[in-house]
Amino acid sequence: MAFVNNYVPPPKAPVTLPDPSKPYDINFCFPVRELETDRVRVTPFIPHLHAVALFEAITANPQVMHYMPCSTPATLEAFELFCEESYRIDTSRCMFVILDKTKLAPGDETDVAKVKNALLGTLSYINASRELSTIEPGFITILPQFQRTHVNTHAVGLLIQYALDKPSDGGLGLRRCQWQAHASNIPSARAAERLGFKPEGILRWHRPLPAERESSAPFRADDSLGVPGRHTAVFAICWDDWDNGGKEHLQGLMDRKA
Repeated sequence: MAFVNNYVPPPKAPVTLPDPSKPYDINFCFPVRELETDRVRVTPFIPHLHAVALFEAITANPQVMHYMPCSTPATLEAFELFCEESYRIDTSRCMFVILDKTKLAPGDETDVAKVKNALLGTLSYINASRELSTIEPGFITILPQFQRTHVNTHAVGLLIQYALDKPSDGGLGLRRCQWQAHASNIPSARAAERLGFKPEGILRWHRPLPAERESSAPFRADDSLGVPGRHTAVFAICWDDWDNGGKEHLQGLMDRKA
């Protein structure tokens, strides 16, 4: 029997930046709220408040993008378009900024200069699914001067707690919170296990990388994508891990003052 395949890739929809005079629509598949400890605040990324500070910080510290599966936008406009296209339009993702709570007085959250002074980094929820009851802290970028401090533990810890805590305790009550990292990114793997994530294996050739990134391994000359690729290490904390000591383990790390 004869058959045809009339598939044509859909055209890429134009991306327009949101109107800064209107409330910013997070457009995420789960409820979102600000999260905080006594030292950091994790708040949804709002372009007109955070884009300039974050772009300037990343541009000044390009090494923080070394293991990221995307290119670094070259201009502020390109960065804002990237955030719109890669985060806000995708309902499985929500981007946050990490702020030093000790540098913000009440009301300072809308002062661009004060927010810039308090910026510690950024992270996101990605691969969120209501149907699968799963979520992932990802694209974690801590500015160099705040690495190996409390910042990563507090910021990522807040996202884990919100994901896995029961709704009666203020959380989403999800079944699975996962962590993925470039298989060569040993610091990320160590951070995951320290926070209580359990290793689940390596996904080989899991995703393509920009041409300027280092490939996990050589790829074929006639490769269908023709760009570097990475192997991905996968870790997870599931609800039963959380209810059987994981919650207390993480809280103990976050309670440390050093």
